[in-house]
Amino acid sequence: MRMLEDKINPIKKTTLSQDIVQKLIELIVNGTIGPGEKLPSEKQLMELFGVGRSSLRESIRALVALELVEVKVPEGTFVSKSFGNFFTKHLELMSKISFDNIVELVEARLKLEVDLAELAALKASDEELRHLDAIIATMKQAKDNEEFLNADLEFHIHIAQMAHNSFMFQVLSILRDITREWIYRVLQSESAREISLAQHERIARAIQRRDPAEAGEKMREHLETVGEILLNISNASAESSNE
Repeated sequence: MRMLEDKINPIKKTTLSQDIVQKLIELIVNGTIGPGEKLPSEKQLMELFGVGRSSLRESIRALVALELVEVKVPEGTFVSKSFGNFFTKHLELMSKISFDNIVELVEARLKLEVDLAELAALKASDEELRHLDAIIATMKQAKDNEEFLNADLEFHIHIAQMAHNSFMFQVLSILRDITREWIYRVLQSESAREISLAQHERIARAIQRRDPAEAGEKMREHLETVGEILLNISNASAESSNE
């Protein structure tokens, strides 16, 4: 219990249930509470988090619904024994509740997709390389932002497939919804489609030349550019809501 007392602090009185869920997930991911282990009692968790019974129970219900924990009467609440399933659920959850942290999102996509582009340049088949041209053509012919968005998303997913790394592909697939939301927001910016299309073409050409260094650099340039657009949109929206 000493270890938990050092790692849990009273929760701020906003979005209590979500904060509790996030903290419990963090404790499990970093190994403080491992798969199959029992969580502290309801009373102990209420005291550690500094929250009431209703907030805590709402959080536990959310974790149960996500299949991250299971309640056994009268034994108590236990972490799911399947860590692989837990890890997937964790990424899905965090991708949906952390979109407002644009800086961390940019960092995460940079770390993942730059490496995927480099691997794709090294490992893609000739047929996979040719399919990049078909996706680029669809982007050019898109009649509206929705068609462009779908092709844009397909481009990034296809690069992940070309990298032939099942774990990294799974991570990007889990982030599919948040990547779609990212693209949707960026496309609200004037001239974003033109900029994005040009950058996608440069990424495709570098991968097709099987140049991993250039492929990674072009992907980095693209994600940094659209990340800046996304951050500007987010800041403008925040300023507007505060007026």
